[in-house]
Amino acid sequence: MRATVRHLPPGEPDLELLALGGSAGAVAWRAAWITAGLPLPHCAFRAMTGCPCPTCGATRCVLALLHGHAGAALAWNPLVFCGLAAIAVLNLYAAAVLAGRFPPGAPVTQPRGSAHRTGGVPAATGRELGLRDPPWGVGGIDD
Repeated sequence: MRATVRHLPPGEPDLELLALGGSAGAVAWRAAWITAGLPLPHCAFRAMTGCPCPTCGATRCVLALLHGHAGAALAWNPLVFCGLAAIAVLNLYAAAVLAGRFPPGAPVTQPRGSAHRTGGVPAATGRELGLRDPPWGVGGIDD
């Protein structure tokens, strides 16, 4: 493999740099908040309803991860734990692209006309599957 210099077209943002910078900024802001001894945020939804929201336990999840307790972090909030794992993978990718000056990953392309209306899933109409038309007639995008 040969390293190449990345050349972005004029006006195109460097998404890897934005992702890595945003993550670093969020971590620095939260670290400064905790270091300053400011109170941790409370869940307004739980205070009003008594029911936990999907992100309740997120702060405890992050603190458990920072102390190296992955099992406890997963127990506090699996949703936030999976989100943080995805962000970590994104940051590793962004750091590798930026440090190695590799070109960013190429978008996946579909063969022309295979899945343009179905979001990546090849389309098959009833006629292509050998089904008969209903007695009330056929209408739709294939006509």
